[in-house]
Amino acid sequence: MTAPQDARQFSPRLAVLVTREEERKRLEELLEAQRVPICYQCRGRGTATSEMLDIFGLSGSVRLITFGILPKHGVQGLFEEAEERLGLSRKGAGIAFTVPVIGMQHPVFQVLSEETGMPEQKPAEGMEQKREEGKQHMTHVVIWVSVESGYSDEVADAARSAGANGGTVVHGLQRNSARVSDLFGVSSKEERDFVMIVAPKEKKTEIMEKIRETCGLSTKAHGVILALPVDETFGLETGEQEP
Repeated sequence: MTAPQDARQFSPRLAVLVTREEERKRLEELLEAQRVPICYQCRGRGTATSEMLDIFGLSGSVRLITFGILPKHGVQGLFEEAEERLGLSRKGAGIAFTVPVIGMQHPVFQVLSEETGMPEQKPAEGMEQKREEGKQHMTHVVIWVSVESGYSDEVADAARSAGANGGTVVHGLQRNSARVSDLFGVSSKEERDFVMIVAPKEKKTEIMEKIRETCGLSTKAHGVILALPVDETFGLETGEQEP
């Protein structure tokens, strides 16, 4: 499963925001104002030294980690709004970054296109070639799957049957726009299991298709499946270790 052809211009991104727990309300208002139709949230706890936490602007221990899917052309607006509402440039406020999405289900792509506006213009000359060259050097991907709580084992079994070695499960919350909830049959605020699987690039399509068949949007698991690029890996060559 790869991103639709139009996604080359749409350039979907997974935006990651790590903020303080007490900023939840402002963060929800931010995501609504920026028309981010699908996002996921979970809590985390910092493990860095207090000095490093200060450097990265993450004072305190409990973090709210938010993942939102949006087109590349919406990233600047999201970051500007995040600065205005959350003041991320202030020490202790949090951080934000994005990761390219290199595979997703077509219904998810359609919803993003309709809710966030027209795709961006064609990349500048030479950029598409650089992107393809980067993909050629990539050896692994991260397959991110969001399913209803309790279906993570089914995702893991499906992935293993297609050649994956293991994965990591995180529990959190999914938040959708009203349109996404109606189309996908998922409530606007619902507990979810997030499964992250590091897999060889050549097995990406097979693994994603197997998960889609078992736990996709049309199943009781209501799974949303994304593929994210991996730059470097360690400890995966033998296929004996889980990520």
